[in-house]
Amino acid sequence: MPTSTLDTAEPSTGPTSEGGPSSDGDATTADASTDPLATSTAADTDDPTGPGDDSSSGGGSSLDPPAGGSSGGSGGGAVNGEVRMTPTGVTYRVIAPGGGGPLPAMIVYSGTEGGATMTSNLGMVAGFTGNDGTVFAVLDGVDYYGDGMAGADVLDQIRAEYDIDNDRTYLLSESAGTSAGLELGLGLRQSYFAAYWANDVNASLSPQLDAAALGFAPFGNAGPGGDFADADVIVAGMEAAGYRTPEPSPYDGPGAGDHGSTDQFLAALQWFPGRTRQ
Repeated sequence: MPTSTLDTAEPSTGPTSEGGPSSDGDATTADASTDPLATSTAADTDDPTGPGDDSSSGGGSSLDPPAGGSSGGSGGGAVNGEVRMTPTGVTYRVIAPGGGGPLPAMIVYSGTEGGATMTSNLGMVAGFTGNDGTVFAVLDGVDYYGDGMAGADVLDQIRAEYDIDNDRTYLLSESAGTSAGLELGLGLRQSYFAAYWANDVNASLSPQLDAAALGFAPFGNAGPGGDFADADVIVAGMEAAGYRTPEPSPYDGPGAGDHGSTDQFLAALQWFPGRTRQ
C-alpha cells in the first residue's frame, strides 16, 4: 500500500474550531456564531458531476460491493448521535433516519473538535446541505488518528445494521482524521466509496487503484484549509487515477485558506448529494 506524507505535529486534544458551525472559534477560523444558512456560499450542486466527463464505466456485478445493489442490513433504527461499538471495539456515533432503504451513507472522521461535536454539527446542517436521509457514522479523528481500519470496521457494521446503497456511500475526513481517511478511502475500502472529500487536510496520499482497476470512476476533492500543497497532491493523484474531480478541485472557494472554516465544511457537505458510482 502506498505511504502517506504526514505532517509531523501530533493532533491537539484541546478545544478546537474544526468541524463546522458549532465549534469554538480561533484566529484562523470562521466565527463560531455564524449561521450556516446565512454564510454558506458553496457552489450550486444542481449538477453534481460538474464540467467534463461525468460518466463512469459502471462495473456492474463485478464491483465490490456490486453496483445497483444494497447491503440488505436491518435493525439499526432511527437514532440521533447514539454511541455504538463494533465487535472489534471501535466506538462511533450514528445519525440515521427511520424507515427502509436503500439509504446513502457517509463515514466521517472528525478533526480535533472530536466525534461528539462533529456529530452535532452534522445533525444541524444535514437538511440544509441536502443530506437528509443519509446514515452518518462518525469516528473521532484523534482517537483513531491514522487508523483507516477502524473506519472499515464501522463501515461493515452500518452496512449490517442498515440497508445501505452500494452506489451512494461517501467518505469525509477532517484535519486530524486526514491520514485515516486517506488510508480508508484510497486504499483499504477504495471500491466502496462513490465520493471522498478530504477536508482541512494535513497529509497526502494517492489512490492505490485507478478507475480501470476499480471498474468505476469515483468522485474526489480536497478542502485545503490553508494546506494548499497537500490538497494539490491529493487531487493530482485522484486525477491521475481517473477520478472525477469537478471544479473547483482542490476547493478554492470561501474558507479554503482558513483551517476550520464553516464555509469550507458546508461546501464539502453540499458536494456529496447526487454522486454515485454509476
